[in-house]
Amino acid sequence: MQLALAPMQDVTDLAFMRTLARIGSLPHFFVTPYFRSTATTCALGEDNLRCIHGNETGCPILAQLAGSDASALVRDAAALLQLPVAGINLNAGCPSPLVNRHGAGAGLLRDLGNFRTVLHALRRAVPAGQFSVKCRLGWQDAAEFPRILELLAEAQPDMVMVHLRTRKELYGGTPHHELAALAVQALDCPVMLNGDICTAQDAARMAAHGPAGLMIGRGAVRNPYLFRMLRGGTAPTRDEMREYYDILSEETGRILHTRRTPAAHCNRMKKYLAFCYPDFTPEQEYSLRRCTDMAEMRRTWA
Repeated sequence: MQLALAPMQDVTDLAFMRTLARIGSLPHFFVTPYFRSTATTCALGEDNLRCIHGNETGCPILAQLAGSDASALVRDAAALLQLPVAGINLNAGCPSPLVNRHGAGAGLLRDLGNFRTVLHALRRAVPAGQFSVKCRLGWQDAAEFPRILELLAEAQPDMVMVHLRTRKELYGGTPHHELAALAVQALDCPVMLNGDICTAQDAARMAAHGPAGLMIGRGAVRNPYLFRMLRGGTAPTRDEMREYYDILSEETGRILHTRRTPAAHCNRMKKYLAFCYPDFTPEQEYSLRRCTDMAEMRRTWA
């Protein structure tokens, strides 16, 4: 079964990818956080380009595009395909209001006519074997999902990653496991499932629906050894989790080396540690949230 790291803006970045490599818990492939594509801007952001050019992990990486203008998406896909990427991934799942306001991310599912146009334009532009789509079940209601599947089947992407929630549900509630098998059965291409995979038990439950793979985001930030576990390895010890925080801190420092201040380094680390707060005591969480110095932060999680 294929395992992928789900793209999370400003979280599953190069520092995190390098950390997974150093702790020996890699997925089969990565997906960059999204490149914003508009009619007037080819937003090849520095942080995301760094994920591509600095990826020395040995894992392939897909470049994700978020946009609603078919011509702009085709233009930017062509530019990204000149880089060392394994393919192009269309973001039809991001629930951010800022992204959705312009019809991008999960906003594509609000206008299925345009979604169809975008799918077909990218399918024509991206070589066989290199076009994938990450989407949600719908904009407002999971009842929209069968029509979304029809459009995907018609466009014939090479892979589809389904987050088993609607945009309206954001990251709350329970994913719609009852629709997982429908996605797997309706599409001829491989289907990966995503949504609240935080433990090996969660992964086994999702795998029971018969997907080609699993895409894991927040669960992997909280427990980056999850990929190792799903490949037959052991659960992390407490010492290994401390090592994870230390390595991630070091790799984050490498990324920020030209503009790092103690506060900036701490703030970047908080983006990751926010997903780990359930593993800390309330006192540790309180202290971590208020840290402004890395030495202080390390003492807190020690």
